[in-house]
Amino acid sequence: MKYNPFRPNSIVSPKLFHGREEEMKFIEQSLFQTKYGNPQHFLIEGERGLGKSSLFLMVEQQASGKLPLGNSDYVNFIVINIELDSTQSIFEILKCIANEFKRALSEKEKVKNMAIGVWEFLNKWEVLGVRYHKIDESLIQPYEILNELVVNFEKVIKQAKGELDGILILIDEADRPSVKASLGEIVKLLTEKLTKKGCDQVVIGMTGQPGLIEKLKESHESSSRIFTTLSLKPLSLAESNAVVLSGIEEANTINKNETATTKEAVHLISQLSEGYPHFLQEFAYKAFEIDTDNVIDAKDVKDGAFGIHGALNQLGHKYFNELYFTQIGSDDYRKVLQAMSKFSDNWVDREKINSEISIKEHTLNNAIQALKNRNIIIANPAQKGEFRLPTKSFAAWIKAFYVLNTEPFA
Repeated sequence: MKYNPFRPNSIVSPKLFHGREEEMKFIEQSLFQTKYGNPQHFLIEGERGLGKSSLFLMVEQQASGKLPLGNSDYVNFIVINIELDSTQSIFEILKCIANEFKRALSEKEKVKNMAIGVWEFLNKWEVLGVRYHKIDESLIQPYEILNELVVNFEKVIKQAKGELDGILILIDEADRPSVKASLGEIVKLLTEKLTKKGCDQVVIGMTGQPGLIEKLKESHESSSRIFTTLSLKPLSLAESNAVVLSGIEEANTINKNETATTKEAVHLISQLSEGYPHFLQEFAYKAFEIDTDNVIDAKDVKDGAFGIHGALNQLGHKYFNELYFTQIGSDDYRKVLQAMSKFSDNWVDREKINSEISIKEHTLNNAIQALKNRNIIIANPAQKGEFRLPTKSFAAWIKAFYVLNTEPFA
């Protein structure tokens, strides 16, 4: 047996974190600004599989003082790191923030002792949380809870002055809750109340899929204005290569027998992933797993990609099988998607699709109509006759089959 360093089903550790220089530079500057009383709230949008949660783990490590900032300085923030889901109400989100506040405060013994009153409040909150869970939430006053949180943020920062640089609230998967959960209203009121109290060392960071900003606006029209928005893009080829090589390096510090890789194998993994960190981890994991001679080559990558439990199968189950297999019974329709994938998620017309595949005109028209009706492709509202795939990641997954010159399987 050998240790496999790649993690397709979990957040990637800082050891395998590469790229995101511009995003990290802004966030580090935001932490520095917050330390001195000028918080710069940030919102990171990106498709699934782009590593938003892994980015937040890196930010948490830096903000809490476990890793240095890019300039080698250290900061000391209480980091409230929560992940939301579609079932949460406004009360449950506030309760989640408070419970995570308690956990984060418990890790900083010196700060906890300096702000003993806040610690006592958070212990009581846990008891109240159990009681509230058993009653009608319509009887709860969430904005009173929000006020209590603001008061206790202020107390911690004042009482731990000189020891604490601020509080960072990270909200992952912020697009999941319904509009009724009022997340936009929560962050807008929270920042306003903190400002009115002169508590300027609390900063908020959010991640979510494209459309998060519009969802926040539905909850509170001006909520999106408090954030600087950063759009996460796929990693570059060099950054993808660096992730793979870092994984091999980590494995070689643990395993008895070292593993080597060919340049062709590293390039193929990066090419297949098209810069999507989740894809990268999946292809690298399977190639490492299937290797038997401690030299990962292109054949290992290809063999790892296919098979009953191969990388493409796993990615399909997680993201795309519904779109590509379940809703489509025609190979001609899949050929249309294959042709469109060569243009990523850019707009294409019938002429461009025809240039990539040989298909009868009436079959192409039927395919486009069916794919559009099933929301598998999107019509351009500004230009009749143009269409695109819903995401770059869907295009990358389709292309991966054909880069390897093989047919997909269900």
